[in-house]
Amino acid sequence: MSQLLPFGALNEIHRDLSRMFDNRSRYEPDAYETANWSPRVDIKEDDLAFTVSADLPGVNPDEVAVTLHKGILTIRGEKSSEKDVKKTGYRRCERTYGSFFRQFTLPESTREDSVKAKAVNGVLEITIPKTEKPKPLSITVAAE
Repeated sequence: MSQLLPFGALNEIHRDLSRMFDNRSRYEPDAYETANWSPRVDIKEDDLAFTVSADLPGVNPDEVAVTLHKGILTIRGEKSSEKDVKKTGYRRCERTYGSFFRQFTLPESTREDSVKAKAVNGVLEITIPKTEKPKPLSITVAAE
């Protein structure tokens, strides 16, 4: 009979596998490996744009850098602790502090010159407009 792994160990295996297969590591492995945590992200698409929403509770918007270079959207920053936290007296410490890093490859259908970012109530929202789809060109055939 096999022994069941605790959920914590399964989550750790899942994170390790995700990290191994995630395309972020191809571009900046050093930055990703030194990140202390990774914010959760939702990516939504509609006819006009892509919207990336990243949970960054407690992160000062001035501590967040959003860059776009060669079709790669990068979100990086740091969540500072309120004070120098020492483990003495704590019964439980679950909140994460330190640097973070996320990277996404954008499709060619995006307008990189019109990307906008804003932070509202601990959520970073990045809007990436799409280019207009080319409309079919009607060509008149001339008879000779």
